[in-house]
Parts: sequence; structure tokens; C-alpha cells
Amino acid sequence: MFTTEVLVDRIRSEYTALPGLKLTCDQACRLWAVDDEHCTAAFEILLAEGFLHRTGTGKFVALPRPSAAFITATGQREASTPFVRCPHCRKLNTIQQEQGGYASTTFRCVACHRILSVTAISA
Repeated sequence: MFTTEVLVDRIRSEYTALPGLKLTCDQACRLWAVDDEHCTAAFEILLAEGFLHRTGTGKFVALPRPSAAFITATGQREASTPFVRCPHCRKLNTIQQEQGGYASTTFRCVACHRILSVTAISA
């Protein structure tokens, strides 16, 4: 039997190792051989920290993580691109940053199309 902390670490490592993994709570209980109470507690911890997202069908999926730099088609590394997670739908949005940074900007979420404002982004 796992403690909740050990189960959280194991779930995190499974979702990291298997991008695109989608599990219901029942499937996760069978996969990791834990009871529903421990599994639900672990999923709630991962939801609260923003690692997982619960879909409309009740499945848990890992949210994408931005990397520090991207590689262009020419093989050169680009500078870090700012990302903002929508507080409504949890979609990760890329923000176009002007040279020298900016104090605030407004943009539309690509998933839920709500207008969001971001402040204090610097270069």
C-alpha cells in the first residue's frame, strides 16, 4: 500500500514518462493497485498544483509544461517565450513579447476565447 505522497510521486512520474496518458480514477486505482480514497487524494493534490487537469469526461491528463528555450528550424535556440495559463480552462497560452518587455498586455485565450490580462512581464 502506498502513502499519498509516494502515490503522488508515482503518478507524476507515470504522466511524465507517458505523454498523452488519460486515466479515470477507477482506471488509476486498478493500475496502481490503490483504493479510491488514496487515489482521489493524490489526484486532488496534483490538480491543485496544476500538474493535472480533469477533462469533461472525468479523465485526468497532464498539462503541458513549457521548456526554457525552443529550437528553431535552423537548429538555433530561441530565447524563452512567456507563457500564461488561462485561469478558466487551464490552457497554456504563448504571449508575444515585444522588445524590451512590457508592463501589461491583454490577449484572448486560444481554447476558451476569453479575454485575459497579464501584468509585470519583463525581458
